[in-house]
Amino acid sequence: MKRPQARSGNPKARPTGLPSAPARADSASKAAKPTKALKAAKSTKTSRPTKAIERRETKRLNLVRKSSSKRGLSAKLSAEAKRFTAYSRRRRAITITVVSAFSSLLLIVLATVVTPVLAVEKITVSGTDRIKEESVQKALKSQIGKPLPTVNSAEIASLLEKFPLIESFAIVSLPPHGLKIQITERQPIVIIESGGVKYLYDPAGVRVGKATSKDKYPEMAIAGLPENSKNFAAAIDVLMALPASLLERLASIDAKSKDDVTMRLRGYSGQRIIWGDGSNSVLKSKVLAALIKNQKKNDMVTFDVSSPNAPAVRYGNF
Repeated sequence: MKRPQARSGNPKARPTGLPSAPARADSASKAAKPTKALKAAKSTKTSRPTKAIERRETKRLNLVRKSSSKRGLSAKLSAEAKRFTAYSRRRRAITITVVSAFSSLLLIVLATVVTPVLAVEKITVSGTDRIKEESVQKALKSQIGKPLPTVNSAEIASLLEKFPLIESFAIVSLPPHGLKIQITERQPIVIIESGGVKYLYDPAGVRVGKATSKDKYPEMAIAGLPENSKNFAAAIDVLMALPASLLERLASIDAKSKDDVTMRLRGYSGQRIIWGDGSNSVLKSKVLAALIKNQKKNDMVTFDVSSPNAPAVRYGNF
């Protein structure tokens, strides 16, 4: 069987009944073009709004994160700020209180010192027996008109130096215009005869005044001034250790040395006490009081307490 022969003039010509390959491709491309354009248009229409939404959502999320972080930071900062503010307020209040109190105190001090608000107008004296109260008030006359806070104890002491019978004193303020001076006078403890006159002396050897028949103090004989006498010091150590009840019963005391002190009691019998030295004074006074309690006042005895752990009582004329 013979193949059909191609037409002359167009060697590549094919049968007309079948379309050629380029024609099919062109038609396919023509048919595909509207489809791609439609897809591109659809993709463009759908992608543009999606990206815009994504960008908006991203911006919104970033803003939310930033705002939340700022809120947390601001919360922390606000708590610290509140604590700092409270501390500052407390510190300011304390400072204002202290300054106000100091200013008030300063104003009060200035008012009392500069102005006559607390000026002394009346001086009272107490505790005087041998000293006249009027004499002390006259000596302190220069204190009238001075503010109470400025009254000086050293100045008062210098004004009272001319009163040897004053052992000590105390100043008591009686606002608004009163000043009280409490005086402690020297108390006599022994009688010493000098130039045929009997005088009272205190433990410091200061002459208190003349002795009278009513004064019940032991008598003592020494050479020289009492404040310079060792025998006087030894006798005073013994007298200061005795109880007041026994001190009133002593008629005399003799201190030949600090290790040889003797005393005599009042009464017709003249009971004698051998004291010895100044050691164990408290124990000796207790033992002596017990021994005297067991004896009659008219018994002629000698109480020896020079050794208080082995005291002795000797009877007889001595």
